[in-house]
Amino acid sequence: MDSMLLKLIDDSLLAGPLLGWVVLGFLLVFMRLTSARREIFLGTTLVGLVALLVYSIYSMGSAPSTPLFMATCLWDSLSQMVNIISILICLAVTLMTTAGNDNDSKVYRDAYEHIPEFLICMIFSGFGVGVLASAIDLSALFLGLEILSIGIYCMTGFFRTDLKSTEAALKYLLIGAFSTVIFLYGVAFIYGATGATQYQAIQAAIGSANPTLLLFGILFLIAGLGFKLAFVPFHLYTADVYEGAPTPVTAYMATIIKVGAAVAALRIFWGFLGTQVEVWGPFWLGLCVLSILLGNLVALQQRTIKRLLAFSSISHAGFIGLGVYIAGTQAQETFALMSYLVVYSAMSLGSFAMVNYFEDRSRPFLVEDLKGLGQTKLVPCLCLGVFLLGLAGIPPFAGFMIKFWIFQGLIESGNFMPAILAVIGSVIGAAYYLRLLIFMFVSPERGAANFWTGSHDRFFSLRFLVLVTLLVTLLGSIRPQIYADWILASLALK
Repeated sequence: MDSMLLKLIDDSLLAGPLLGWVVLGFLLVFMRLTSARREIFLGTTLVGLVALLVYSIYSMGSAPSTPLFMATCLWDSLSQMVNIISILICLAVTLMTTAGNDNDSKVYRDAYEHIPEFLICMIFSGFGVGVLASAIDLSALFLGLEILSIGIYCMTGFFRTDLKSTEAALKYLLIGAFSTVIFLYGVAFIYGATGATQYQAIQAAIGSANPTLLLFGILFLIAGLGFKLAFVPFHLYTADVYEGAPTPVTAYMATIIKVGAAVAALRIFWGFLGTQVEVWGPFWLGLCVLSILLGNLVALQQRTIKRLLAFSSISHAGFIGLGVYIAGTQAQETFALMSYLVVYSAMSLGSFAMVNYFEDRSRPFLVEDLKGLGQTKLVPCLCLGVFLLGLAGIPPFAGFMIKFWIFQGLIESGNFMPAILAVIGSVIGAAYYLRLLIFMFVSPERGAANFWTGSHDRFFSLRFLVLVTLLVTLLGSIRPQIYADWILASLALK
């Protein structure tokens, strides 16, 4: 017993940045019990996340080569990199949330009375991403997935007096519960086929596994991950939930879930299922291509900004899935995937930050509301335009380079048809992004957004977030080595 406790303490010290989430979360819980002011909560969260970020970067080079916590987690360079990305996303969402602290509307006043609970859910959800990305055991994988999901269910209903927010939370909870069952079926079938939950043990037993049970396990795992990544046809909840949730939460869902689920899929498919690529590969590629094509086609028909960005995120989930497929078994091949996750997260956070700046929560933010906005609010519209061009993958923005690396990987691996279909999907997607730009800068009419007051941003939190994400979007293609060198070094490739 003593030796097990000592081993647990040693593992906790080695995975310090992962346990840092728990420490920060319980600190916020303690502060909530002492009834601290909400401004103090926001400040403590920001300071705590910055401290955790510094500690994570400082300990980046000390990744242990052996599994931790009874061989359920591997705190390697990939896990540490995902942890840093998660911290940055949580910092961005906290900055977005801070901007709404001075909003005088009843919905905001009622919601911000419970900002401590919101921040606590976000922190523990971020911890779930760390567990999910480092899991090398199906039990730890499921634990991380649920910690991530439960926090987001609560965050989605943050605007408790807003019917759209509570409806979105209920829909997401029900669909999430269903997807959990699907995922657990996959875990059960894999366990039934191999008699193990630890990835290395599954890989050793997979050659003698029952092929029927193994096939069902693979299909259910793909479906479970498809729900989290919002692949077509598992995407039906996405538009309603994204539109109803508070915009910072929408930004959180559009980024951190994809980061965690993509790395989990990478460890599963190129870990213990690496020898079964001929089984899962066609299904996975088909879902990715279908998500790119259908996501962009349906986005063309959307009338509200957040629903349009929801279907845009579905198409980008397809590209992220393609990045998982081309990652292969070599660590160097994960570069395209990690680059996509980093840059897409920055562009998506920047886009939703601008939506958060413009929107009037009392009514839907229609696409037509942007008409003529570039003539009254030129600088914010230019910022939004840069993010939209980046998401469209138009050079010289960083979105072009990350898509190029995905296409390059597909072609080099001989997957020409998925590459061609993905290019066609990108061309379709460019149409609705450019349509928004035409509304903002060319339309002679004046949309409703011209008369909204927007966010006061008294603490300059939104402006700081937009500045950082703009730098990533603008410089990422002109000088991609700015983030490419960091990614390569983090993956221990240099």
